[in-house]
Amino acid sequence: MDKSLLLRASVKGQDALLMLNGMVLGKLTVGQELRLPVHEYIQSGENRIQVEAISSTAQNGAKPLSACNVDAQVLVEIQKDRGPGSFVNANVLFRLQGSVLRGQRFNKNRVLDTRVDLPVSFPRWRYLDVMQSPADSDDQERIQDFLLKMLTLFQGQKVSALLPYFSVRNREVATAYGLDLQQVHSTFASHLEQMCTHCTLNDKALDPAQWLVRPVRQSSIYALLNPEHQPLLQFNANQSGTLHKWPMHVGVLGSEVFVLR
Repeated sequence: MDKSLLLRASVKGQDALLMLNGMVLGKLTVGQELRLPVHEYIQSGENRIQVEAISSTAQNGAKPLSACNVDAQVLVEIQKDRGPGSFVNANVLFRLQGSVLRGQRFNKNRVLDTRVDLPVSFPRWRYLDVMQSPADSDDQERIQDFLLKMLTLFQGQKVSALLPYFSVRNREVATAYGLDLQQVHSTFASHLEQMCTHCTLNDKALDPAQWLVRPVRQSSIYALLNPEHQPLLQFNANQSGTLHKWPMHVGVLGSEVFVLR
């Protein structure tokens, strides 16, 4: 693929979450710009982009009052892809802006909520179908059990046992990009082994009290976050100390929990 679709987002006033089609892309921190490719979250035609304030509201409820002026900007860009993290010749397709003044009411904490048609032609991602499945009262418990098993495998460096957790996601990526499934599987296995052998899980990921399992809309999809609304799974490189963050969404169908993104 020689072109990539990116979102470039920032907020003023207070921190927020950037979401695309209900999926949590990442935390927007005041004064910092978030820039990331979004192909694995988009569909042909209409896509919903939202920025949701995290806190600092004057009261609770579905339409709380804002405690400060809040502004959000999201640029939808298409750029030439020159390898991992290298993009050039940005072409801005949409420039989206939203704001809430101090004392005004939020609508469900949203600073920006809009829909745009995006130029993509990927197959339909499975998360869009799972999103039609309603949440179950036992989902949280199933995800907790899933996390306990997965984190134990990470600590034990059990790469072969971890790989099936990511098979749904890897299969979709291979299909969408026209790649050989075995090659995708092999590449991911090598990356997983590097993370297991050369990195250590952050202590917060190992503490169930730090797990924030955030539902996506009313569906059986959940974003795995920590109390700071950052990705729950974070790894420290043993040699350099570099922090690696793994954003993750899981789906629950029946008694099965699996990684969607």
